[in-house]
Amino acid sequence: MVIGIDLVHAAVWRFDIQRKSGAGRAADFSEVSVVADLGELAVDLLGGTVAALENGFQGDALKGLDLVLIPAPGVDGAVFTPGECEALDRYVQEGGAVLILGDGEWPRPPRGPAPFGFVSGDLAIGDPADPAQPHVRPYQFPAGVTGTHPALEGVARAYLYRPKPVSARLPLTGLVEKDGQIFLGTARHGAGRVAVVGNAEMFARPFLGREDNARLLLNLLSWLLDGRSEGSAADQAAEVTGAYRFSGRDFSSTENLKNEPGPHVVDAGLYAHLFTGLAEGFLPDSETDEEAFLREAELRFHEMPRVVRQAVSRFRQYGTDSGVLLVKGLPVDPGLPPTPADPKARVRFANPLSELWLAAFAQALGEPIGYRQEKNGLLFQNVVPTPHNAAKLSSESSSILLDYHTETAFHPFMPDYVLLHCLRPDHDGAARTISASLRMALSRLSLRERAILSEPLYRTGIDYSFGSSHGTKGNGPLLRVLYGDPFDPYLTVDPDLMMGIVPEADAALKRLHAVLHEVRRWVCLDTGDLLIVDNRRAVHGRSEFTPRYDGRDRWLQRVCVVRDLVPSAGHRRLRGRIIDTAFAV
Repeated sequence: MVIGIDLVHAAVWRFDIQRKSGAGRAADFSEVSVVADLGELAVDLLGGTVAALENGFQGDALKGLDLVLIPAPGVDGAVFTPGECEALDRYVQEGGAVLILGDGEWPRPPRGPAPFGFVSGDLAIGDPADPAQPHVRPYQFPAGVTGTHPALEGVARAYLYRPKPVSARLPLTGLVEKDGQIFLGTARHGAGRVAVVGNAEMFARPFLGREDNARLLLNLLSWLLDGRSEGSAADQAAEVTGAYRFSGRDFSSTENLKNEPGPHVVDAGLYAHLFTGLAEGFLPDSETDEEAFLREAELRFHEMPRVVRQAVSRFRQYGTDSGVLLVKGLPVDPGLPPTPADPKARVRFANPLSELWLAAFAQALGEPIGYRQEKNGLLFQNVVPTPHNAAKLSSESSSILLDYHTETAFHPFMPDYVLLHCLRPDHDGAARTISASLRMALSRLSLRERAILSEPLYRTGIDYSFGSSHGTKGNGPLLRVLYGDPFDPYLTVDPDLMMGIVPEADAALKRLHAVLHEVRRWVCLDTGDLLIVDNRRAVHGRSEFTPRYDGRDRWLQRVCVVRDLVPSAGHRRLRGRIIDTAFAV
C-alpha cells in the first residue's frame, strides 16, 4: 500500500515537522499543519509506505498510489491546473482514493479549479457550553455522527475544531453534520472513493485523542483503502490514543542551560562596561518613590545592548523551547550586605543594582507586581533559606527538593513571568534551579493524556505562604492543566498541591510530571545571573542544598511580572502593585 501526500498545492502544510515553513505561522514552535502525522499512521499502523508528491499530478505521478492526501487544496501554494484535476478524476474513476483535507485558517475560496469542485465554507460555531459565559459560542465542540456508513462503526461522537462545511461536485454522504451542513463527507466515483473534511485539524494531535476522532480517522482510511489496512480499527484507535507517540522536534539532550547554546542564553558580561555605565547616575528611591524608580529602570532597559533587548523581545513574543531566558553576568553591588536572615525584611543597598536590573527586565516584559501574603507584600522579594522552613514547601526551604511547579498556580492573578536574580550562590555551588518546558514534553504524552489534561478536571491547592498552613491538596480552584492555543498550549501545574477529580485525570497528571522530569534543564545560578521563567510555558523548582546561616548563604531576589495590570485592579489598593486577594482555606 502506497499513500501519496501532496506537498505542491499547500504551502503551510508540511510533511517534516523539523522543517521550518508556513505563511505567518510559528512553525518552529507549533504542531499546527503537520500532515506528517497521517503519514506516520499510514506507515506504522496501516502497513503502508508514504510518497511525497512534490511535482504535481501530471504524467505518471499518481501511478501505483492507493490513496492520495491533498491538504488545503487550491487556497495557497501552487494552483491546480485543469490537467491535474482531470488526472485526479481519472485516477479515482479507475479505482484510486483521495482524502481532501480542508484548513481552518484559510477563509478564502480556491484561487483556481479545485479537485472534484471542492469548496469549504465559513467557520461554524458551536452552541454556548460554559454556564459562566452563556453569551460566548465556542469554535471547538463535540458533534454527533450521521447514518450507518462503514467509517462510523464504533463512532458515537466526533470532536470538531474550527469546523468548516464542505461541498463538492460529487454527491456527498454526510458523516458529521450540524444544522444541515456537512463537515465530513464521502462519495463513490466510478470504481474509486473520495472523502472530504472541512477542517482536518480535527485529526491533528490536540484533537485526535478526543471523543472518537481516532477511530473515525482510521475507519475512514480503511474505507478509502477498501479494507486493505492491517489490523482492526478499534485496536488501532486504542493504540493511537493510548500508546502511540508521534515524532517530535529534536531537542538537545544537554541539561545544563549554560552549556547549551541557543536563544535562551544571553551573556551580559560581554558588555560589562555598558551595564556599569547604565548603573551610574541618579536613581529614585525604590521604596519611597517606587513608580519613579520603575519608570527610570524601564528607560535604562532601552539603553541596554541591542542583543540583550532583542533576546528579551523575542522571549516575550515567542518564548523559547526551554521556557526560560538566562541573562548571565549582570553587575552586582560590590558592597553587597550579608544575606538577610529574615526574607520578609526590606534590605537597604548602598547601590541597588539588583533592583535596577530586576525592574528594567520586568518592565520590558510587562508590569512587576507583588502579593500581600508573600514577604509582607514586597515587590523585590528576597529568596533565602531559613531554618524554620527548611523542610516546608516554601521558597525558604533547603533540605527538600522544591518540585516543578507553576508559580502561584492557584491564584486568579498568577504571574506571567518569574525573575530570579542571583546576588550570592550557595557555599558549595550545589543548588540547582531546575526547569522543564511543556514544548519539549508535549510529544511524550499520549493523545488521551493530552485530551484529559485539557479538561477542567483538576483542583490545585492554596500555597503555604498564602495561608494554607497544612498544605492541603485540592483546596483551590477547578482548572485545566493545559489551555490556550491547542497546538502550542500553556500549562498550570503544581504536583504537590494539585489533584485530579477523577482517577484518569490523576493518572494523566502523574504522567505529565514524569515527562517534565525527562526534559528537565538546570542551572547553578552564579553572582549576577538572572533567570527569567515563562510561568505559562515552563515549570521551575530547586534542588536541595546545605545552608550555614552565616550571612553568606544563597541569596536570590525575585520579582513577579504580569503582562497586564487591568485584571487585578480590583485587588490592588490605590493603583498600587501589590495584589491583596484573600483565600478561604
